[in-house]
Amino acid sequence: MKSILIRGGHVLTMDADLGDMADADVFVRDGRIVDVGPNLPARGADVVEAAGKIVAPGFVDGHRHAWQSLLHGLATDWSFPKYMRWVRGGYGGCFDAEDAYLANYLGGLEAVSAGITTVVEHSHLQTSVEVGEALVRGTWDSGVGGYFAYAFQNSPDWLGDGYEDADALNEMLTRAPDAWHDESFHKVRRTLETLDVTGSGRLKLGAALPETAPYLPVDVVRPLLERIRALDPAMITSHWNAVVQDGQYLSTMGTLVDEGHFDETTVLAHCNQLNRDDLAKMARAGIGLATTPGTESGMGLGPLMGRRLIEHGGHAVLGVDTTCYSQSDLLGQARMLLETERRDAAAGSIPQELVWSARGALELATITGARAVGLGDVVGSLTPGKRADVVVVSPDGIRSRPGADPVATLISYTGPGDIDTVVIDGEFRKRGGDLLGVDTSAIAQLCARSAAVIRERAAALPSVVIDGAWRGMF
Repeated sequence: MKSILIRGGHVLTMDADLGDMADADVFVRDGRIVDVGPNLPARGADVVEAAGKIVAPGFVDGHRHAWQSLLHGLATDWSFPKYMRWVRGGYGGCFDAEDAYLANYLGGLEAVSAGITTVVEHSHLQTSVEVGEALVRGTWDSGVGGYFAYAFQNSPDWLGDGYEDADALNEMLTRAPDAWHDESFHKVRRTLETLDVTGSGRLKLGAALPETAPYLPVDVVRPLLERIRALDPAMITSHWNAVVQDGQYLSTMGTLVDEGHFDETTVLAHCNQLNRDDLAKMARAGIGLATTPGTESGMGLGPLMGRRLIEHGGHAVLGVDTTCYSQSDLLGQARMLLETERRDAAAGSIPQELVWSARGALELATITGARAVGLGDVVGSLTPGKRADVVVVSPDGIRSRPGADPVATLISYTGPGDIDTVVIDGEFRKRGGDLLGVDTSAIAQLCARSAAVIRERAAALPSVVIDGAWRGMF
């Protein structure tokens, strides 16, 4: 059995019974956490010296679109409508299967390098069967765990016949997912089973609903959910919201929960317009909520709902979301969450007490986040018996001080560059600041060439067709 001993760190177990431990060890064997405590015997293990460092569970990202990693910075100054028109309606259709593999491989490596060991990969770049298989291979090969959520959503394929007019593109984008998605889902499942030769279950197959789902009548969404549930995904995720127009609140959440279509195997992202009744229903049904402070605040999508769901007794998780807009930095998302919530709660006045704590934000990136995505018994804390997903953070000596509160240090004074070591499922994926088994220079060159070609293809797209297809929607 392969054993690892992480020795002498300040251990944040994120387990309420175990608590924090200064100068403690974490012992891993055969992919599982065996023991946590001071002065554990090495027993022939591969030793990681963690004195002066912070040891924590691997971070959980509940909502990500990794394929956008080849489009870094593209949407930095874009509004949400422009993002929808051009990333979803334009650039996404310019990826071939090789581009798709590289994008998800790079996106997974970004996550691992930043200490993110579990993701909900909402994969809505499903332009063909070949692209779907390439995407799951890229995610698997990166070493990250969690879910690959195949999106049952029609996406434009500009490498094929293209679209002559805006009406044709609009019809494709808004109609029910085409029948070929079902067989593509099965092929992705077979591909994933072939890749996971040991049956580790590190990456599970989920399903994502189309982005139109929250705005469709129940009679339309119900058969779609029945169709997808029949394929037996490990979880279902979706962007979700209500419609608030002229003072009228319209939502299908309650009906879908009451009919059993949404349950504890469901993770819904954003939910910025949901009211208290819908949040209470989500909490009672065990539905997780993924809040993505970077895009939600940056693109003005509305108030963050993670804390509000937790107040109703539910579970929320942080997400990086659009990697063409936000850096793969979950600690940065936690920091932004705190800043946004505190600003909104103050409502223009100077508060005597601040809402929420740094530890509360860290919990969304670890144990609470794991519960939100249905993996609370598997990851999210350094509890003996759980999967060995462990992060060692080496705070920069200029930005952080020895002896400072380690939670405050993580949230306020560290970033992806401070992630020293990452263990996923008992395997080293990053050590001493370097990704293992990855030629980063060669990967960077491949990705640069692929990104350049994608941008060239996108530059040649008919802007009148793309902008017109979303007319009346964004």
